[in-house]
Amino acid sequence: MYNVLIVDDEPWVAYGIANLINWESLGFQIIGEVHDGLTALEIIIDKQPELIISDIRMPGLDGIQLLEKMKEKQLDSKVILISGYAEFEYAQKALRLGAYDYLLKQVDKNKLTETVLRLKDDLQNKQLAANEFEVMLDDLFEWLEPDNTITVGNYLSNKGIESEYPHFRFLCSLYSSPIAPLFKEGMIRTKGIDVIRLRTGLHKVSIILSYDESKSPLQFLNYITDYLSDAQHTGISSIGLFSTPIAKLYQESDIAMCSTAFHQGDKVMSYKLQELSPALRKKIIHLELSIKEQAREQIESMLDLICEYCKEQSLNIDQISMIYNQIVSAIYKYYGNSNRSLEIEHLHYEQIIRYFSTIEQLFHRLKSFFELLTEEEVQIHNVQVEKIIDYINSRYTEDILLSSIAKNFNMSIGYLSTLIKKETGATYSDYIMNKRLGMAKDLLNDPSLSVHDIVQRVGYKDYFHFNKLFKKHFGITPSKYRKL
Repeated sequence: MYNVLIVDDEPWVAYGIANLINWESLGFQIIGEVHDGLTALEIIIDKQPELIISDIRMPGLDGIQLLEKMKEKQLDSKVILISGYAEFEYAQKALRLGAYDYLLKQVDKNKLTETVLRLKDDLQNKQLAANEFEVMLDDLFEWLEPDNTITVGNYLSNKGIESEYPHFRFLCSLYSSPIAPLFKEGMIRTKGIDVIRLRTGLHKVSIILSYDESKSPLQFLNYITDYLSDAQHTGISSIGLFSTPIAKLYQESDIAMCSTAFHQGDKVMSYKLQELSPALRKKIIHLELSIKEQAREQIESMLDLICEYCKEQSLNIDQISMIYNQIVSAIYKYYGNSNRSLEIEHLHYEQIIRYFSTIEQLFHRLKSFFELLTEEEVQIHNVQVEKIIDYINSRYTEDILLSSIAKNFNMSIGYLSTLIKKETGATYSDYIMNKRLGMAKDLLNDPSLSVHDIVQRVGYKDYFHFNKLFKKHFGITPSKYRKL
């Protein structure tokens, strides 16, 4: 069943539309009748119905403004507007804003039935296309897993694609807003270069480029300039051959893309294999000694030096992840037997880029942990604890940092982290992940929702990241779980 919300400031009109046709026989159900645009917007955000039927003229937030708000918040519910003859210009503007259709007052029963059935066909076709797309993404997800050894040549052969060029690069591009659904897979030839585009996230496109490095070494850069200039960040892999594992090239391009986003530097970055310099290794050893001796001031000083070094050298995000995890391992080594529960965890580079906007935030997290080890236990009243958990439960689909919650409740990040673990039995990040995945599992039972819709609803932006979490948590991909 598709959900319908009816919006009209005259209750009798809303009632009349709700009872004009047999909605259930057409595959729809009325979830509410509301009488102002602001209330309607709240319900649309919360329930995300497939169809809204709204009067074009209402006090407060009218039909046009409701459409504008929905567009601004990237809500894709379909809207049929009801208008009078005198409001024809408004109706035209509504269509330009993305309204599905408009009907004249008094609403004709046959016309409404015809429009709703047309929408039903469109929704079903969209679902079929989404299902086909998700099957393709599921296969791609398996191929791009870091430990997969399928080669570029195997991948192209499997897809029936032939390329005359010997060299390959993977590009990953991140966009500020959701990208349009991917067109059919296949090879596009342009200016001496073969291009395969793959959508690997709600905001991310991955591209395999095939060209001849010996004859046209800058061809891939020309492609980025000509076709990817509107991307926020783009990562470029090293050069691959037919025998190179495709997952290796993807990981390199993804690391380069995440690195340029994390450092907030140039829009485009090429992947370079990095090793920790002797100078940096020395700093890490000095930090570990300070941790062993529990010398708080020296610890903070060394963390600042390491943070600054990572910034100056623009280290790849995977290297920063490795450094961070070495520090976390040292913490467990020397504080693991303390009476306090250690609320700090090892993080993959994908988690770092998701939880922290800058390298300063990442190292501030480490500093906050050491503050926790030296501060006095503060007793928090049970009512306050309940408020904190309720606050998290009402916002877990949003990107809320632990630091924001700590600031809101006027306590340190470290103590809040311990409080959450004590109350829920899980770290903050694990608690959020468990809530989101539990919600996703429930939503997968609704066949009208694509996996991409569900990813967005539960608070994730990257399809591949969501797939990895879901498979790790439940042992099966979301698409396969849906078929059980």
